[in-house]
Amino acid sequence: MNEWGKVKKVIVGIADKSKYCQDNLANRTVNYADKSLQYKFPQGEYANDIIAEANQDLENLSNIYKDFGCEVIRPTFNNNIKNFRYLYCPRDNILTIDKNIIACPMSTNERKDEWKGMTKVTHDLSGQLFEDIDYVPECIQNKNLLATKNKKPMWDAANVLRAGKNILYLKSNTGNLAGAQQLQEVLGIDYKVHVLENIYAYAHLDSTLTLLKNGQALVNTTRIKHKSQLPSFMHDWDLIECPEPIPMSYAGPEPSMSQWTGINLGSLDENVKIVQATQTNLIKLLEKLGYEVIPISMKHQRTLGGGPHCCTVELEMEHNQ
Repeated sequence: MNEWGKVKKVIVGIADKSKYCQDNLANRTVNYADKSLQYKFPQGEYANDIIAEANQDLENLSNIYKDFGCEVIRPTFNNNIKNFRYLYCPRDNILTIDKNIIACPMSTNERKDEWKGMTKVTHDLSGQLFEDIDYVPECIQNKNLLATKNKKPMWDAANVLRAGKNILYLKSNTGNLAGAQQLQEVLGIDYKVHVLENIYAYAHLDSTLTLLKNGQALVNTTRIKHKSQLPSFMHDWDLIECPEPIPMSYAGPEPSMSQWTGINLGSLDENVKIVQATQTNLIKLLEKLGYEVIPISMKHQRTLGGGPHCCTVELEMEHNQ
């Protein structure tokens, strides 16, 4: 399975009951390491108008997939979901690699149950709870240190990108080395998990790198400055510099993602991409490269922290390895 195969079945998130991160050491280190310990971050549920507008955008995203001929699954809340922040970004929770559907350990306890409202899995890795001792408080306002220790696998599915048998794994605040080792053990010898290090300390890989098709990738060059930072199988790839993102607004006291969320595009197949409508420079670039682009307005992409890629996860695809 890869990032550009033709999608047959997909989960598209929902915004219902979405809430801000809990104020605890886990989130202070994983999600707010750039803020001081005195910083008071917002609490509670997002405003009703934010949730309603986000749900409308997600419905529009669902319709794009349906019009393409995909079966679309939407998350639902149930009594098994005790620990959750939201069901807006299924890509954070679930990793699909061929017949493997993996519920990831996540990097904080509060998001461990979200997958239970999305799909059945072949591997549930979410059972182990974390304690304060598993985090590195010294990482706060120190980008040279990562948020988690390496004694337990702690990783989000969005730390991973798929290129057939080659799996990219970002070592960062949302993915430790023990997590990469766990993923390699789950997948076995037919796959190679490539650990990307010293690229980006904070959350997830899909605001840094997008695999457009076999041999071509879109790169955030503020983080990846040379091919040598990527695994050897990508050294002969065509690496396309992503245009500087056009600023996106957000609602509420603060955004959940940087402006580089603009690179967070969805892929219906090798040729058709779903891109945030505000990113006109990126759209023009992709069209010049020969891709068909479907623009979508996601008004709360930065508010809630997810674009077309984050808000979806493929369950079934047609692809060539």
